[in-house]
Amino acid sequence: MAGPGEEPGTEAFLPHIRPKMSAVVFAIAIAIFGFVVTAALIHLFIRHPFYLHADTRSEKLVLLDSWKGKAYSASFGSSHVHNGFDPRIFDSELNGTPLQTQSINLAVAGGSQVEQRLMALEFLHDLQPPTRIVGAVPQSCMVLLELSAGANMGTDHMVHPRTINIYDMASVRFIHSLTMPSMPRKQRWGRIGFAFAAAAEHYMNVGMLSASIFNMPIDGDAYRDETIDDRRGYQVLPAETSRMNTVFGRESRRGLYSTAELLPGNYGLIDELMHATPVTGVNFVYLVMPNVEDLDHYEIYPDTIVVDGQNVPIIDLARPDLNPELYQGKYWHDPAHLNEAGADLIMKLTADRLKTFYAHHPLTACGG
Repeated sequence: MAGPGEEPGTEAFLPHIRPKMSAVVFAIAIAIFGFVVTAALIHLFIRHPFYLHADTRSEKLVLLDSWKGKAYSASFGSSHVHNGFDPRIFDSELNGTPLQTQSINLAVAGGSQVEQRLMALEFLHDLQPPTRIVGAVPQSCMVLLELSAGANMGTDHMVHPRTINIYDMASVRFIHSLTMPSMPRKQRWGRIGFAFAAAAEHYMNVGMLSASIFNMPIDGDAYRDETIDDRRGYQVLPAETSRMNTVFGRESRRGLYSTAELLPGNYGLIDELMHATPVTGVNFVYLVMPNVEDLDHYEIYPDTIVVDGQNVPIIDLARPDLNPELYQGKYWHDPAHLNEAGADLIMKLTADRLKTFYAHHPLTACGG
């Protein structure tokens, strides 16, 4: 029966114009399948996504390329290393010892464990053993990694090429190895969830196709700042002594400490890097970089770990009880970053501890 205002017989046609639910689901499935196949085909034509333009990292990759065959050691990590590791001071402190080397700073401001893993792999893939000179002190090869760097990129980089270009399934597996059941659930799932979301963007080629077509230039000013005066990737930060003296002058410093928990990924990263180069005698070092918050709470790491038979020293610079001289306003730019004087100091501390460590542990000259 037709309702009020309807023409007789209209209801007889309604069932025929309503699509069946199964047809809707099938259409959606076909659309998704087509999208996935198209994205996969596009992905095949995007060569080495790690080298697609990404502000801040691209400058360090240009630096790496310019030092191929000349640098035998490199530091990696976040801004704490980028602004705290001066290759000039580090090399001069080791000059004339069995650890003598030529180093560069490949840490990237705002970086993470994922990014430093890939930067270190690139360095090792291109590493060449130093030329042997009769009578000269052999060069050592070192890879110095920031143990205290965050696992993922910051949330402000979720849709940035720095993240999208590198979060493949290998990166996701690496992040999974940096989680533990003992972690708070929110932290654990947030860490893994970030990795999966970034990987989804990676495999959907978000921004990657255009970046592979249009070659963006690097930031010339940033590159000059990192390479002027033979800085080799190190960026100098000015002193903010007056402001930082106020920060250090607070009386609410608790001085608490706890035992650090090393994760499977911390061991796995070293193991992966060990097998990433045919060059023998590469030594791996973990750095724990300092922060003003160490005065409230710091973690105690073991002096060394053993990975595949190699002793890997952990140079812990974030111990106010061991490095009280470091926690003065004259060495800091802000509560998280050292100024030039601070970088000089931790280079000397790092070099001294490496010399002490390798005086009691085997050290193989680079190249065998």
